[in-house]
Amino acid sequence: MYDFKFADIGEGIHEGKILEWKFKVGDQVNEGDTLVIVETDKVNAELPSPVSGKVVKLGKNEGEMINVGETVVIIDDGTGKEVEQTPTEQKPEETVEEDDGGATVIGEIEVSSDIIESSTENNLPKATSRKKALATPVARNLAKKLGLNINEITGTGPQGRVLKEDIENHANQTKTSAGSFSLPDVEISQAGDVTVVDISSVRKTISNAMTRSKTIIPETILFADVVVDDLVELRNRTKTLASEKGVSLTYLAFISKAVLIALKEFPIMNSSFDHNNNQIIYKNFINLGFAVDTPNGLLVPNIKNADRLGILKIAENIKTLAERAINRTIQLDEIQNGTFTITNFGSVGVPYGAPVINHPEVAILGIGRINKQAIVVNDEIKIGHVLPLSFAVDHRIIDGADAGRFLNRVKELLHKPDLLMLGWYDEKIWFSYCW
Repeated sequence: MYDFKFADIGEGIHEGKILEWKFKVGDQVNEGDTLVIVETDKVNAELPSPVSGKVVKLGKNEGEMINVGETVVIIDDGTGKEVEQTPTEQKPEETVEEDDGGATVIGEIEVSSDIIESSTENNLPKATSRKKALATPVARNLAKKLGLNINEITGTGPQGRVLKEDIENHANQTKTSAGSFSLPDVEISQAGDVTVVDISSVRKTISNAMTRSKTIIPETILFADVVVDDLVELRNRTKTLASEKGVSLTYLAFISKAVLIALKEFPIMNSSFDHNNNQIIYKNFINLGFAVDTPNGLLVPNIKNADRLGILKIAENIKTLAERAINRTIQLDEIQNGTFTITNFGSVGVPYGAPVINHPEVAILGIGRINKQAIVVNDEIKIGHVLPLSFAVDHRIIDGADAGRFLNRVKELLHKPDLLMLGWYDEKIWFSYCW
């Protein structure tokens, strides 16, 4: 018999609701078949069968809640013995670093017609191996929630396995350590005419992620404006061609391409910092994240290996991922393992903001609304399109000068968008190239 349990699937997901069973008791299933759809605060997860066999028992009925560690289904796989470990659960010997959603918003950048008054590394070091903790999924979840490095905690379970109790004891002993962001108890008066509402699980996840980021990361933020007249003209000239291919060509796609080029030239911006081991972990891939403002809270899907895509494919991926996030059809792997995030304040008409870094990333770019305002060109005052940018970096490993050079490179690419296509100036050739 195979006892298939609801595993720790990460992203702060501790429970779910059985939304739809695809099989019933007595049915024959094959390994990989979707057994059930579980609704969570972040995704509707399809759970595949880990083995082939006959369904003997359903752990929960449709509409019921299921918690991590509880039985999803029991399958007679012909082995005659019970197996507790499932392929979707973290294996004890694996150490998985997971990303939480950051506070960013995705949407179409607004271009205002109002006029605003003018105002007065190639060979990269590889991280060495480190001790990998044996731990239960519940313990891993709790350690992540408390901002603790589970590899540094001594386990008291069988073979040194780290248990939930070990995490709690360690947290009580190290409340003031750098990895912990436990907040002091604060009494807030509820006197008078008030309404008290419990926050949702996804809001708890966002709260924990923001607290972790602001507690661990000493960020510095740089602000800049870039004149994007040529970018506006290029986008207006090519968006009809893009729509003929069924693609909505947004400014965000161009900005993303500029960021991807700059990340190749400044790889430390695409890294993570392991402060427990004093190591910089360079990512030799770029999974470009964008947060989506959904009815259920902010999600940050990311485009895998985005640096391999042209502008139109990037635009296509942005639209597809945003729609999936809003419709709650996003897959878990599409919101995991991001390496750099862009947040779009311009989607709600805001010019500037101070973005919060999406830990364990080390940088985030905020983009505002494009406005028409007075600019100086060759000592003459003219009206131009100006895009505000705000760039936050982890000051532990990134100096302000390096952040400035990265931001200036992004500005250059957006000011002269032909650079994004490396010299393909003919519109038809350019359109084919960037696809």
